[in-house]
Amino acid sequence: MTDIVKKASGNYHSGTICFFCKDSESEPFPANYTDPLDLLGDISELHLGTIQKEELRGILAKEIADEGAKAVWENRTFRKNIILSFGKLV
Repeated sequence: MTDIVKKASGNYHSGTICFFCKDSESEPFPANYTDPLDLLGDISELHLGTIQKEELRGILAKEIADEGAKAVWENRTFRKNIILSFGKLV
């Protein structure tokens, strides 16, 4: 997950992550997901447009291929907080 912080911050050593989003422990892993964005849970607070959603799908698809869907799911809240804090899709 530190890789996405580096990508979001431009690899600078400083930056602040604000934790706007919280995990929902009771939310089940979407085992039969059809859209990689489903692995992030509720993304409405990100206010993404169509092009941004497509870009994020591509990022997630690569990460799913490299690390697996479960890893994306487990880090969904951290990722959303990074996107909100830095304003950059990671």
